Amino acid sequence: MRALGMIASATLFATIAGCVGAQARTLEGAAWSATTTRPKSTGIRILDGADGYHLLVTKGKSRCAANKPGTTPASTYLYFAIDGARKAAVRGAVYVAVEYYDDSLGGMVTLEYDSKDGDSIPARYRHAEARAGGWTLGAHAWRTAYFELRQPRFGGRQNLGADFRLSGTRLYIRSLRLTTKRPADWAKRSVMPRVHITPKVKIGSGGQLIIGGFDPARASDVPSMTAALEAMVPGLKSIGVTSHEGYVRWNLCEPEEGTYDWSVYDAFVRIYKAHGLKWVPFLIIGSAYSLPDWYYKKPGSQGYVCLEHGQESDVDSLWNPVLKKHVARFIKAFCERYRDQGVIETILLGVTGNYGEAIYVVTGNDWTADIHGPYHTHPGYWAGDPYAIESFRAWLIHKYGGFDRLRDAWGTGAGSIGEIRPFLKQNAPNERAWLDMCDWYIGSMTEWSRWWLQETRRHFPKGDIQLCTGGHAPSEHGSDFGMQCKIAAEIGGGVRITNEASDYASNYAVTRWVASAARQYGARYSFEPAGDVNAQGVVVRVYNATASGANGLHYYFPNIFGADANRASFEKWGSEFRQRKPVVEIAVYYPQTHVKLNGNDFLDYVRPLRERFDYEYMSDGQILDGGLKRVKALILMHGSISEAAVWSRIAEWVEAGGLLLYADGMGRLRSVEGDDSWHDRIVRPQGKGRSVVFKGLGNTGDFRDFAAKTLADAPELSAGTRAMVTEDGRDDRVFATLLEGNRLLWLNATDQPVARSGRILPPWSIVETPATGN
Repeated sequence: MRALGMIASATLFATIAGCVGAQARTLEGAAWSATTTRPKSTGIRILDGADGYHLLVTKGKSRCAANKPGTTPASTYLYFAIDGARKAAVRGAVYVAVEYYDDSLGGMVTLEYDSKDGDSIPARYRHAEARAGGWTLGAHAWRTAYFELRQPRFGGRQNLGADFRLSGTRLYIRSLRLTTKRPADWAKRSVMPRVHITPKVKIGSGGQLIIGGFDPARASDVPSMTAALEAMVPGLKSIGVTSHEGYVRWNLCEPEEGTYDWSVYDAFVRIYKAHGLKWVPFLIIGSAYSLPDWYYKKPGSQGYVCLEHGQESDVDSLWNPVLKKHVARFIKAFCERYRDQGVIETILLGVTGNYGEAIYVVTGNDWTADIHGPYHTHPGYWAGDPYAIESFRAWLIHKYGGFDRLRDAWGTGAGSIGEIRPFLKQNAPNERAWLDMCDWYIGSMTEWSRWWLQETRRHFPKGDIQLCTGGHAPSEHGSDFGMQCKIAAEIGGGVRITNEASDYASNYAVTRWVASAARQYGARYSFEPAGDVNAQGVVVRVYNATASGANGLHYYFPNIFGADANRASFEKWGSEFRQRKPVVEIAVYYPQTHVKLNGNDFLDYVRPLRERFDYEYMSDGQILDGGLKRVKALILMHGSISEAAVWSRIAEWVEAGGLLLYADGMGRLRSVEGDDSWHDRIVRPQGKGRSVVFKGLGNTGDFRDFAAKTLADAPELSAGTRAMVTEDGRDDRVFATLLEGNRLLWLNATDQPVARSGRILPPWSIVETPATGN
């Protein structure tokens, strides 16, 4: 084994050896290689730590360095340092030859080095300006890649004091060597070998499987990002990917006001056309990282101002009329450029917030500070800018018809509307005042999103448009997922919810409002993770999407390709992503008024309930829009305060024949004004329906037992729904959903096989069975 490795390495080194200038002789011969015992370092050392832990393994009959699995943070790089004496005399370009094992289909080895292009982070991690080879095409053979570094500084400014680092889908590095002479076979290695793609996954007809990643922050990133994406195309095709999602940053398209330069995204479009991929452009206009230099903190810009500190954020305010004009211009220009090129699968709208979701500023500084630096950001209420104050006053006058009625409703001592401005909860005159504040704040986000959707549809009359949203919908986020689905349906579009992880019950809890409302209003919907996903998370995300009836499923590139186990999991279960049609007759009341007044603790109640049966969410807005007509049973488990109009609709629904389950530990039902007469009308109904009362809180195992037993025996429900509750109804991390055709779709989210419906469900599996009803 050792001899094979030594022969291959000797051949490689002979290829790149040659005459070099005297100024760089100390660099020549700098090399690193793995051996059967320990690495051999000749002027180059491999480093260990941070996001670059490694271990020595045997691959293709040779010893090599590989990424160490299971580290936190994930070890996605291999770092190398050059001895000082070797790099001291470097003046010109340097070439790095790397021997790597081609182990998987799709991807490439990349190199970033410490350059003399300044002191910024991008300068310390500059991508090699040119590359020959480096593709991973599943050949299961050792290959050689060359990298050209045109501005080497090698100042040890990367993590661990490194001078350069390697990355790739999965790294196996046998050797590397530095020289100042361009390798003689550069041109030969620059030609990508042909590869035959055998599809391993076939998703359902009409579904969208979207991969995110490969996003340039600057124009200088485009060559490396497009090369990485193109190298990954065979792997994407093999698992059924339909489209690539890319962040379309305003600053990369309009470097000078009124002058558009589409070269960054034209480069990606050429790849889509060449390889038959579709595009999901994620339009970002207003988030800090999207702002052009000519606009950032210049006259006309206006960031959100927090009520907690009175400080301005770099994220531009949705109330700013100047921003609105720029958004309208940009949407028009973008659609005119790309609308008729035949590559767009969906236009995804990034309307505001830290990342581009339809929520206000909520998180800390991270990569979103990569253009203009750190900015003021935190969860809270961002309603202190002059345009927001003006909007709040106008909204109040419109609602109340005058200041006198407002003053009476609030019990405020203010003398005029000019004394009213947005406030925090502790400063609210009463509950009605705080609800008005929340309704305006949330409603402003809804109306801003509606305008974006309408404006985009005006210039993109045919094709899918989706609104990007996220979080878990506390009032400070400003998100009403139900209304966001409603306004998306108005233009024939949809909603992308971006909050999943790897636990099914948690994913269900945070995506269910979008799924429920989208089905009610007729919107499309798709699911996206908020960050990392493990191998088990890959399969539970497939289940959540197909069991919810979602049309789109998004993964970031590392979610599937960052670990062998993740990729294997998707190859095994990805074909289960089909556009199934769930049948959901049970709903849980989503207490919007309670959430506004008390915070969103509701999810802690519903998450464990999913262990027992499938259900919809039914929010105040959905109820007022007739949503109760879609369900046969409604569960009140948390949140005893709501608007009188909502209680009235619920009372009418029960009286007309609905089945209500009520946990009396939540307290008597009352309106915002304190009227609790609704309680008896709902809990002790007259008419065709009935209410069943549980003595206790709704977040207990006893309540879940009560709900499952009551629903399993309920004549109001179909035989299929009763079967779903009966066969699922226990806390065991095995979940069922009823589908059209009287079928059950199962998820076994455990490490052991289990028996259900006469079938054995393997560990971490998705299985469809008949529903045996009673």
